Amino acid sequence: MKVLEITPLKDKKLNVLIVEKEYNEPFWITEPSSSNSRALNSLCRASIGFHKFLENMISKINPDFATEELGMRSQKEFYEDNVLAQVFRKDKIPFVPVDIDDNAKAYLATSLDKKKELRDEVLKSLDNLSQQKDSMEREYLVAYGQCLQLELEEEEREADFSVRESWIAMGILDKAREIDTKKEEITGLHICSPEHIEGIKQLLESLNVKVEVVKLSKKIVTTHTETPRAHELENLLQSMQIQVKPIIGKAAEDSPYLLFYLDTDEKASPFDICMAYDAGYNAVIPYGNVTPEDAKRIVQDAVFSRGPKAVKRTCFFIGGKDAEKAEEVFEAVKDTMFPPFKTSIIIDPGGAYTTAAAMVAKVEEALSSRKLGELRDKTCAVLGTGAVGQIAAVLLAKLGCNVMIASLNPKRVDGKEHAEDVARLLAKDHGVKVQGVFAPTSAEKIEILKKADVVLCAGTRGVRIIEKELLKEVKHMKVLVDINAIPPFGVEGVELRDDMREIETGIFAIGALTVGDLKHKLEKEILLEARSNGKEIYNYSLALQLARKLLQKELSAAKLALTLSYPPPKKDTK
Repeated sequence: MKVLEITPLKDKKLNVLIVEKEYNEPFWITEPSSSNSRALNSLCRASIGFHKFLENMISKINPDFATEELGMRSQKEFYEDNVLAQVFRKDKIPFVPVDIDDNAKAYLATSLDKKKELRDEVLKSLDNLSQQKDSMEREYLVAYGQCLQLELEEEEREADFSVRESWIAMGILDKAREIDTKKEEITGLHICSPEHIEGIKQLLESLNVKVEVVKLSKKIVTTHTETPRAHELENLLQSMQIQVKPIIGKAAEDSPYLLFYLDTDEKASPFDICMAYDAGYNAVIPYGNVTPEDAKRIVQDAVFSRGPKAVKRTCFFIGGKDAEKAEEVFEAVKDTMFPPFKTSIIIDPGGAYTTAAAMVAKVEEALSSRKLGELRDKTCAVLGTGAVGQIAAVLLAKLGCNVMIASLNPKRVDGKEHAEDVARLLAKDHGVKVQGVFAPTSAEKIEILKKADVVLCAGTRGVRIIEKELLKEVKHMKVLVDINAIPPFGVEGVELRDDMREIETGIFAIGALTVGDLKHKLEKEILLEARSNGKEIYNYSLALQLARKLLQKELSAAKLALTLSYPPPKKDTK
């Protein structure tokens, strides 16, 4: 039995010109049930326009060999009842069929036939039960039959495309190896069904074969202005001309999606670069130590080189741990653009904006799902004055919450002044009112916990903010959110995947990975949207809107899963 093993050519460079057929060559692993498929086979042959075009092409490129998929034809039919074979024979060009091996096809057919027999048995049983209403047996048979049919269709699709295309690609390469020529570069023609062009092209290109696709545009020109009646066909043919025009490659290549990553840190973050590639960008171009002046030059060169159309497939992402510097770069990028050279801009310094948006959105959803009131009516405390803490405080204040932001570092001698400066900065830059407090001691933290309904812990990684003993002092309902995923966690007793778990009486916890999973999905959603629309500015406000939408769409598979068992036979009560 021949083994499927595709290997690249070693001593020759191969160019393959794939010529699209006018029809999909009939092929099936097992006999189709449709009677029309046989009648339509009369149309499955090269038209006069196609083979005349092929003759012209051969004279121009003089290929070293040619191949065509065999389909359901025998070898005899392929060579004797195939006008293309006559065309290549006339020019003494080796022409061979390539397709899945007969033994491999028989093996797949046996597997499919067994499943079809079982599917048909289910259909027969259903037919016998057709007159029975509310039959439990019928319901379970329908479910089983649907699963079998889907499995059959998937296996047939896999055989007809992935498996078969691999055999065809191997056949093309094997024929190329047989060509006895001293030329370092050989050219092959492959006559291909439209539905298999892309798959075979990708396979060959992965094996270092240079591939070009030729499609045929065929137009019928006639003096008849209306569709003729059946008896007028002869008159139509007398006045008809067939115009054949090749379309080589794509009519117009789409511009690639490019993301320019402008990081204010010395080295660009691999986190956001990986996220951008995973979101489908063709290339991500990172820059480090970016200043507003650098940003202007980069943006101008990028947008002008791409033009008004391709600029829509360009995105600028501003990162870096210093949120203030990132905002300055963001303003420079925004001010450099003008119609029609405008496109998407994302700002997410150190992931702070998407993390803060995920925290706030998750708390909103958690309070609503537990019927614990609206977030906008709550007093909120943000523990930590870094970028995440500051933006979380801004989002909460914009919702209408009463917000405190606390500086916690006991080594900071100007802690009170620092916290008040942060509050003034947020008022100046974001137009919100928050209270800045200094809480380095347990006693000061307890005072915050007593006042706040919601506490967001956004402190330094691996630093404990709230000890379990402090929670025992709290008497009213609280929601605690901790984004510290490095032990020791920010809140003692909180686990990474907590999602409103009650860690003390009336105290509900949301863990770092619960927030982190949403943050990850949110950043990917922003990257996808920015790639597709090419015009929005994605800041923390838009991030919160998208985070809310993601939570509304999110359905837990575990919550939706169910198992149905066939009921046991009823016991005889007689």
